[in-house]
Amino acid sequence: MIFGLFILFCSFTFTGAKHFNGGTIGWAPIDPYDNSTPVDITITQSYSWTYPYIQCAHNVPITTSGFGSANTNLTCVVDCSTDGGYSTKPIDILTDCTSTSSSLKMMTTERSKNVTLTADAHFYIAYRGSAWVPLNDPAEKGLDWSIVTYIDLRKRSDGFINTPPVAKFVSPQYAIVNKTIQINIPVSDANAGDDVRCRWSKYTTGYRRRKRFDKEEHIKHRSDIYFLSEVASDREFIHTRKKRQGCSTCLSSCPYGCSCGCNGCTSTTCTGTTCTDSGGCSATVATTTIHTTTTTTVAATTTGATTAINTTTTETPGTPKSTSTFPIRQAIDECADICYPNSVPSGTTLSNCTITFTGHKAGVWYAVAIQVEDFISGSSMTPMSSVPVQFLIYVEPQPACSKEPVIIPLDRCLEVQVGVSISFNLSAMNLCNQTVATLTDIAVPSSITGMTHGNLTHSSTNSSIYYMKFTWTPQTNQIGSQQLCTVAYTSENLQSEQYCVTFTVKTSSDTCVTTTTTSTSTTTTSQTTTTTETTTTTSETTTTTSTTT
Repeated sequence: MIFGLFILFCSFTFTGAKHFNGGTIGWAPIDPYDNSTPVDITITQSYSWTYPYIQCAHNVPITTSGFGSANTNLTCVVDCSTDGGYSTKPIDILTDCTSTSSSLKMMTTERSKNVTLTADAHFYIAYRGSAWVPLNDPAEKGLDWSIVTYIDLRKRSDGFINTPPVAKFVSPQYAIVNKTIQINIPVSDANAGDDVRCRWSKYTTGYRRRKRFDKEEHIKHRSDIYFLSEVASDREFIHTRKKRQGCSTCLSSCPYGCSCGCNGCTSTTCTGTTCTDSGGCSATVATTTIHTTTTTTVAATTTGATTAINTTTTETPGTPKSTSTFPIRQAIDECADICYPNSVPSGTTLSNCTITFTGHKAGVWYAVAIQVEDFISGSSMTPMSSVPVQFLIYVEPQPACSKEPVIIPLDRCLEVQVGVSISFNLSAMNLCNQTVATLTDIAVPSSITGMTHGNLTHSSTNSSIYYMKFTWTPQTNQIGSQQLCTVAYTSENLQSEQYCVTFTVKTSSDTCVTTTTTSTSTTTTSQTTTTTETTTTTSETTTTTSTTT
């Protein structure tokens, strides 16, 4: 029994403290040109997890032992009065395993769900939790995440519903200590001509509201750089509001927060709780709503090399506190505890969806939060949507071989037909000496639904080449563009540039029709001329030979 509890506590300690590696939440209208109401959209969640702490299965993460209660919803957090009915039927955060890497201890999951909303809905939804690996230097445990996406179904200025950009991510990324790297975030947009930009996620304060209890008076966000010092003698209380400056005698009015008599306050509205209805004053009663967040603390002790670990994990912090006393707009928290610049080393920059990063100490984890937004034109300053991308960066010590592997681009036809199976080998080259470092994996951070792949195979003809076989039968609901993204890794966790390839799914069989004509003339002593003309497509070859003597 004691041993069983020990195992259970270890499970909570290690998985609860470091199982989440980042993610993205996207959406798209099913028919952007549909002018009817309601409007159907597809919301797609993609996350990265520590494997095998979180098991590869359906309904991640609750199918992993110890996480049965980890399910929560994508919650509307801002502008919920115009959410088109989303809050009455929110979707959960459960996703399905799409790929794993044992060597990298990484797993990716994804799930898409359709949601029906009323026309012109516009609002923010978020997935919130707290299970990052200890981040930064010095390391901080128990930091929260907040992944926020902005949905807007109002018609664009050109007359149809916007389709947001799509961002692909790999988490974790690996950097070598004291070496500057550039991490590109692949983005695409279905609306030709839209201007896609990336920016750091941020915390935007909400409209001022009446605080609900004394402790809330001096709440400060981790991303704040400057803030006022707390002064115990200069604060407000929910039942006895004290004016920040001294109150003068009030005979004919009731200044906000002042302790005053109401004998001469006829027809005056008194908002402070110290006023009464005597003398004809109209007192307003404040409405207070109490929310309770439950935090579970677990402890584990590991014997052998004796290690004691105590950690507190709050899987789903409550939504921001609210009150009905005043009209408000909630704060938009896009990054929680990993807001720039505090979440990355100094000198880290973001330009054109490319992060420039230098880690100055090996063995340190960092987290990055980015928003990918699309604009109607290059001069517009109003985003039509906002898609989050959050991922980890780990700083590695100097490797024995610092040559990054290279993925060899596909040279096959990239147009495929519905219902016709295809298979291909994707190869990568190890540029290091095989005795120093080997290629350990070709990870698939962004896969195509229904596409499967085999294990990494070492080429029998070239010791530097490794390949992975992919198989796929395109379906009718995949007509259009489908993108596959891969990254190769060495045994020292050096990674290649992310390689993304886009397939075009068609209903017809005329895929990749290209014509090449070659004419060759040969003259012999008998004056015989032979002309050979060849027409080639990827599906068939026709050869016509004519001889003239």
